[in-house]
Amino acid sequence: MEKTKILLVADGGVTKELMQKMYELEQYGAEITLVEDTDMPSMGYITDRMGLLERQGINAAPSCKALLENCADKEIIVVHVASINREVIEASPKLKVAAVLRGGYENADVKALTEHGIKLINAPWRSADAVADFTVGMMIAENKNIARSHKLLFEGKWCKNYVNQSYIHNMNRSTVGIIGFGYIGRRVAERVKAFGAKVIIYDPFQKPEVAEQAGCTSVSLNELLKQSDYVTIHMR
Repeated sequence: MEKTKILLVADGGVTKELMQKMYELEQYGAEITLVEDTDMPSMGYITDRMGLLERQGINAAPSCKALLENCADKEIIVVHVASINREVIEASPKLKVAAVLRGGYENADVKALTEHGIKLINAPWRSADAVADFTVGMMIAENKNIARSHKLLFEGKWCKNYVNQSYIHNMNRSTVGIIGFGYIGRRVAERVKAFGAKVIIYDPFQKPEVAEQAGCTSVSLNELLKQSDYVTIHMR
């Protein structure tokens, strides 16, 4: 049986060592080729690249040379930040699936992939828990004035009365409004509900039943803004 040819493109974020785990696919009939995007050696370069693509679009960044040199006979291409643009797609006549190991897929030309009948896979859940943890951490920091008191202590000051003292509540007496109830929004809801907070959500792309199943209430955007002690946004 002919093997499925897969091209893996590593970089400074998802390294060769991490990509090598995909060699396990060989036991299922895959033939793996692993290359490296040397233009993206560290997270600093990756952050700049993704910012460029988000601001200016898929054609703002050049194609990865190693990707172009190895894509001609591949059915599956797996990348982190290397661009799967029209140049790459047209150089990959056998391509069936393009996979981006990120929550977003700004580095993939969705229009060109669709025109060629190529499926696109991304990983929207990849950073969901980390973002949800940070979000709740920021809420607690605001609720208990952690950052403010930390700064004042370093200045040799001790403050008992903060500007939010008259209206801030413990989390179990607060309403948290979540705009966008996808992978991240749902995880934020799970966390703040554990504190006893009431959770309301606004997401025009989700059915009300989805919120109800998570123990939350779906409301209009205006109503969410009126009711919420905290508002957190998790949609583009």
